Amino acid sequence: MKTPGKKVRLGQPVKQVTVDASLLPKTINRKPATDTGATAKVNIVAPVHPAVSATRQKIKQQALKTTISRVGAAIEAGSLPAAEAKRLLIARTAKSLGSVEAAEKWYRGHHLAELGGRTPAQMVRAGELKTLLEHLSKEAADKA
Repeated sequence: MKTPGKKVRLGQPVKQVTVDASLLPKTINRKPATDTGATAKVNIVAPVHPAVSATRQKIKQQALKTTISRVGAAIEAGSLPAAEAKRLLIARTAKSLGSVEAAEKWYRGHHLAELGGRTPAQMVRAGELKTLLEHLSKEAADKA
């Protein structure tokens, strides 16, 4: 039961211990332990202070910003490895196409007439990721 006016803090798993199963409270889905040697594993958790949680969130956001700027700089310089470029394109198109499999098919087999009839895979191998991303952005803006 929630206490009015208090926020629930997410727990942080600390340790898993084994206890005598007869010490645990009786629940609907669990039968009471009749065997005296029965044991059960229990997670011991410690609450996380809200300030710690906020600091962790800030660190995650900073790491994300750093990664985005690193990838953006690599795209601008044309130095993003083909495997990372492929992952970027698959992730970007999977949302609009509905699945990763459909995005993979698009990446390998969809010929873009506006870009010389080449597939996205061919453009990535040729180092033209920036051009391809600009084309996809323009195409998305036209649809909206």
